[in-house]
Amino acid sequence: MNQRDRGDVVNLMPSVKAKTHKGAKKRFKVSANGKVSHKKCGSSHLMSHKSGKQVRRLRRKKILKVEAEAKRLRRALGVHETAAKPLEAVEHAEHAPHAAGEHHA
Repeated sequence: MNQRDRGDVVNLMPSVKAKTHKGAKKRFKVSANGKVSHKKCGSSHLMSHKSGKQVRRLRRKKILKVEAEAKRLRRALGVHETAAKPLEAVEHAEHAPHAAGEHHA
């Protein structure tokens, strides 16, 4: 006899915890706003024949532009969609004036 047969409240939580994809964890990083960044390919070796401009450009992190890929990676990394705050909400909260009667110690 399981929970449904007894008329108990059914637990909506998954029966097993989701595991972080370790390969994705090593290669990608999710910012506070939910943007997924990664290192560009072609910058680990064979750099002597590449121009200085190209080498400097390869040093920079890249942001994923395809939202479907970013969503898939956030899920693989265990980052919830609600945790990733939209940029407008973050900027709004930083510049909001405090109430006149409040004092912060």
